[in-house]
Amino acid sequence: MGNPLPPVSARHWSTDEVANQAFSYWVDTVCDRFLELDIDSPLREHFHARLDQCELGPATASWLCADIQRVRRTSAKIARAHPGFLLMQLRSGRVQVRQAGRITPLHPGECVLLDGAQPYEVECPEATRSCVLQLPDEWLRRWVRSPEHLTPARFTTQGWSGALCAAMASLDVDSCEDLALPPEEVAVHVAALLKLALGPESRDAIGEQDLRERLVRTLRNSLSDPGLCPASVAAEHRISVRTLHYAFAANGTSFIEQLMQARLLRARDLLADPRLQDVPVIEVAARCGFTDPSHFARRFRRLFGIAPLAFRRAASDART
Repeated sequence: MGNPLPPVSARHWSTDEVANQAFSYWVDTVCDRFLELDIDSPLREHFHARLDQCELGPATASWLCADIQRVRRTSAKIARAHPGFLLMQLRSGRVQVRQAGRITPLHPGECVLLDGAQPYEVECPEATRSCVLQLPDEWLRRWVRSPEHLTPARFTTQGWSGALCAAMASLDVDSCEDLALPPEEVAVHVAALLKLALGPESRDAIGEQDLRERLVRTLRNSLSDPGLCPASVAAEHRISVRTLHYAFAANGTSFIEQLMQARLLRARDLLADPRLQDVPVIEVAARCGFTDPSHFARRFRRLFGIAPLAFRRAASDART
């Protein structure tokens, strides 16, 4: 007989643990323990919610029970960090998901795959219970080559989608503490069912994703060029400007959005680099393709919620 598997330790948070400010506690808990999100609710004064969580190898399983709420994953939140992809199953209540220009209604028992690197919104007009698996980007790509091209993907209770939904429904915070398989193998089985439910990727989809990845690499390698434009990038890849714009639009974004985000993320990295602490902020902005320091400061503050110089000081204080 083999050795017994070590138990999976679970973590728990509940608004019942706080005497007041329950909604603020919930928002802080979700952002710290689950995912950076903007959350609103008409029941702020009497809000009830609970989060249970455990690790399944590379994946993180979270069970959320909450009153009426509206959840948004914004560009500002994404810029701080993203968890890869989210496989969400609604257990009870009603939910409507918006991502990449598509609206996906979700009924109890059904699942949806979301891209954590792209903005989305989840509308919960009544109290809901759900289970969410956070799937790391590189790990999921072992099964699905271009998952971002397929999101948001809805899975019903039929065929392989039904098998995936049944597997998700079997995940429970209590049963995860007494699994018959190692947690990482459970995650592998879910990923395999997800692949079967998604079906084979078309060559066109793969080709479009490859092009988009090449375009993004070109943007990141040319950030210091203030004159970088769709026409020059399209010419470098020997495609039309229309094809370039379509490649980004198919993923719910645009050339300008991708370029601006890449420049601001690079600027954030440079400002946090202790080796560059004596480089003026205006030069950091120039290295990232910004010719107008005030425009750079406004965009930086809009995305990260803090001025560039204040961010550098905060990063320096954090190292001491």
